[in-house]
Amino acid sequence: MNDGAPVAKKNLSGGPRVAVLVLGVLLLAIGGVLLIAGPTLFRMGLVDLDVARNGIQHAAMWVMLGAVAAGLIGLLLAVIGRKHRAGIVAILLMIPAGMAAGSLYNRTISMAALPPINDVQTDWSRPVAFTETTLRERANVDAIRVRDDALVPEGRGKWSGMRYAEAQAAVYNDLQPLMVKQSVAEAAAVAVQAAERMGWLVTVNNPRGGIVEAVYHSPWYDLAGDVAIRMVREGDVTRIDVRSTSRLAGHDMGENAGQAKQIIDDMALQLR
Repeated sequence: MNDGAPVAKKNLSGGPRVAVLVLGVLLLAIGGVLLIAGPTLFRMGLVDLDVARNGIQHAAMWVMLGAVAAGLIGLLLAVIGRKHRAGIVAILLMIPAGMAAGSLYNRTISMAALPPINDVQTDWSRPVAFTETTLRERANVDAIRVRDDALVPEGRGKWSGMRYAEAQAAVYNDLQPLMVKQSVAEAAAVAVQAAERMGWLVTVNNPRGGIVEAVYHSPWYDLAGDVAIRMVREGDVTRIDVRSTSRLAGHDMGENAGQAKQIIDDMALQLR
């Protein structure tokens, strides 16, 4: 009888700790499934982008936070019970759950902080026009219309009714034309090389006309967008302007600005 008492006490103290850690692992697994489910269901055409981003992945964030909380409680119980293995399990649980929750939370914050636009360019006072080739392709896939007078729709807080040019300038004011000494044809060749390095599909390559266009696909959701790079000779320099436009309506989460900046930076590195 006396030998059984310590064992019962040990099992009683370990029960909550094990249960909490098992719950945490379960939440981590569910959160992982939800994290993958959003982009997967969107690509399959079963849900729209808003449901995938703001519904499923938002739920994934809260589930991952639950896993972090379970890990913290499990770690506390492990410290109290002096169970080193349980403490290690709790830490290993919190690391991926915390990273996933943090990434999803940053996306949520970015959605509120970034302008809800889907079209950016280096100079809205001198819009970059897409060629008929790209416009026809966009029409074939029912892409949104490219507009030089686009406005942020109502219901977008402080951004409502703002011109895209104004909204872009409020956050992406470092997106500017690139001036280089090379000729238009040389700049166009570098533009093609830069686009291909970034994994884009070059659809228009007109070095004499100073026009290069390409299609990019975003990771996770595989969202397509079109990029136009225009090169014009002005005096003794070549001016390079870039425009990046989504094919779907809605918030681009800074995707187009990131693409435009990346190719400008790549070209600047090669041409300067």
